[in-house]
Amino acid sequence: MPTMRRSTLLTALLVLASAASGCRSPAPAGLPPADGYLPGADGLRIHYRVLGTGPESVVAVHGGPGAGIQSILPELEPLAARYRVIFYDQRGGGLSELPADTDLLGVSHHVADLEAVRRFFRLERMSVIALSFGALLVARYAEEHPGRVERMVFFGATGPRRAQAAELARVAPATGDPAARERLGALLRSLMSGSSADPVADCREYEAIGRELAIGRGESGAWRGTSCAMPPEALRYSFQHTARLGPRSLGDWDFTDSLGHVEAPLLVIHGAGDARGAELQRAWAEAVPHGRLLLLPGAGKGVSADRPDLFFPAVETFLEGEWPPAAMEAPAAMDGGAGGSVDPGKEVSSCAARPCSSPPQPP
Repeated sequence: MPTMRRSTLLTALLVLASAASGCRSPAPAGLPPADGYLPGADGLRIHYRVLGTGPESVVAVHGGPGAGIQSILPELEPLAARYRVIFYDQRGGGLSELPADTDLLGVSHHVADLEAVRRFFRLERMSVIALSFGALLVARYAEEHPGRVERMVFFGATGPRRAQAAELARVAPATGDPAARERLGALLRSLMSGSSADPVADCREYEAIGRELAIGRGESGAWRGTSCAMPPEALRYSFQHTARLGPRSLGDWDFTDSLGHVEAPLLVIHGAGDARGAELQRAWAEAVPHGRLLLLPGAGKGVSADRPDLFFPAVETFLEGEWPPAAMEAPAAMDGGAGGSVDPGKEVSSCAARPCSSPPQPP
């Protein structure tokens, strides 16, 4: 397959998808408004929205890049019953600023924006939950700011190695109605070239076709998030610039050997029904000293939508400082079991050593 086509497929995949109180991310007094703007890197305006009023904070990092808050908020809204969940639109999408200089869309600027979010909300250390490309952003942030990360949750994550992520996109099964797949490709090309006359309508059609194809592959199609819920000019910009330039700025990324100094625990959650994708998720769990993989039965790529009854209790258990029981098992073959890659006796509550295709989530 030509290099350009592989690159397009990879971009499509990216866009598609404590016991001690001192270890937490408490919400400080004098909170900012629940919806507003904060100053990001380079002075760009970054839109944020906060759900919940719990005593502990969690920062949600969506995929894309540039897919917008609404690509992840509907999926994570149940966390607001117990936590203060901080969502933000990455630069170049949603309601955040669209920089005239597209050189400002590189991952270093996204990392600086995440640090700006932490500072704005006055979090000494932050717990983060990341989807799709958001996992790459958080991994790079953790490389640069290991002492500012409390704990991490990845779900539906883009793989830690570019080569593996590209291979997964390249060999994706061509299932479903050929005419629907042809239309899907035409819509994507129109959106990413900036030639779409109505990007919102084309985005929604793209998501609808993608959902039907996913259901045809045996997936649930239960995902509620959308990357289309933003102004037309932002959607056009996001597809044409943000979704391409963010991943490109990472080059031939490989996080499997660069996170050894990151002491923050990482819980990687994926559906047991997606065996090929689960291999990439296992690589994330093995990339950090304290990482574990949790494979949920009866779930595929959209694990939070497929099994919310298992997903949210697992996330809450982890955020409270314990490993979900199934994640404590030894590594297992990809047979639908759950596995991890660290000592089962390691307690998350320890604070030691811690100073393209849309939608941007699984359809």
